[in-house]
Amino acid sequence: MTRAVIYLPDPTSRAAAATQVAGRAMLVRTLMTAERAGVSRIGAPACLRDAAVEARIAANPRLSAAVAWLDRLGAEGARRWSGGPLLLLPANVLLDPLSVRRLLAARDPGDGIALEESKGSFSPILLAPPALSAAIWDHLVQGAPLGDELELRVRQGRMTLVVGAGFFVPVLDEATRSQAEATLFRSLGISADSRVDRMINRRCSRWLTRLLILLPVTPNQVTLLSLALGLGAAWMLWSATQASALVGLALYMLAVVVDHSDGEVARLTFQESAFGEWLDFTTDTVTHAGLVLGMGVTASHVGGSVMVLAGACAALGVILSALFARFLPEEAAREERLAAVLKGLGTRDLFYTVLVAFLLGLWFAPPVLPVLVGLLAVGSQGFWLTCLGRRYFGGGLRPPDLGDARAEASHLCGHPRHFRWRG
Repeated sequence: MTRAVIYLPDPTSRAAAATQVAGRAMLVRTLMTAERAGVSRIGAPACLRDAAVEARIAANPRLSAAVAWLDRLGAEGARRWSGGPLLLLPANVLLDPLSVRRLLAARDPGDGIALEESKGSFSPILLAPPALSAAIWDHLVQGAPLGDELELRVRQGRMTLVVGAGFFVPVLDEATRSQAEATLFRSLGISADSRVDRMINRRCSRWLTRLLILLPVTPNQVTLLSLALGLGAAWMLWSATQASALVGLALYMLAVVVDHSDGEVARLTFQESAFGEWLDFTTDTVTHAGLVLGMGVTASHVGGSVMVLAGACAALGVILSALFARFLPEEAAREERLAAVLKGLGTRDLFYTVLVAFLLGLWFAPPVLPVLVGLLAVGSQGFWLTCLGRRYFGGGLRPPDLGDARAEASHLCGHPRHFRWRG
């Protein structure tokens, strides 16, 4: 069983532990970092306990099961904790869970392991050997400052140093608090982000997320707002005029920004869930299916009622493609040319291109609309059929591994709230 203890580096770090960074106290973020890194039990000194912290812990079942207050361990519990290795985490440092995982995975020759980035900070992160755990146990329980003593242990050179895999930001004052918050927001991108996502959508969503984390809203409520905007966009494309089509494009762009924010809010406020992931997936799928169906209805004014059928075919293809796209593994997409093409066709950038092409066709060349809808119908059906072929003949599809996804989403989430067309 891996145990961690939160410690205070210096007398000012108690106040720093209560500092709010992106809507959550630093202590809560440190506790969640340890839990996400795979630590089974996390101890904290009583001096850091208050009603707000206890409420945050109680609201998170995973955290509630992992956290123990050191003054409540009892004699036998204190003996077990102090008699074994302890992961020591400063209460005022913003840290990537991947760095903690790397530290825990390293081989300890017996003198302890320290995170190299923390050396010299007087807030070292280290895996203390049993002898050190026992020597400083009383100080840990009392919440006495330990930064200088632990820094000296690291500088003596006997500990193994491990290079981390992410950020390390001590929060000491308002300047470093702002730096920590900026670091968190910069880290909100995901591997599925397209070029437009990175250049436009993610930048806009971060501003929205800064507001949302201060409000009493849940990520799922944000997802439902995105759905409402997406359905509004689809309605604007239903028998669209030039003006309504432009409004539909604007609503879709806004829906995408909100769609990015739901996952950001979930990761920043520790409200990720498997249900939220599937709600987000369903929302995206319904929105895109509704958009192409609306395009088909509009195209029917030029190409006849058969275009409604073509739009329905395209919508069905979008739904099936979204389902099959979830089974395209990231590593296969990097290794296989066909998988890379499929992933490229599944990005939101392509859908933006389709919407702009539809808008330009409606404005300047209405006879082109039936051709565009026909291509959508053929292309969307071809996408999922190609995925199906790879499943049965290429062995390239497998269900997504949520454990791997947790590792990739790393510092901010356990269940990434995204799929191919969202971020």
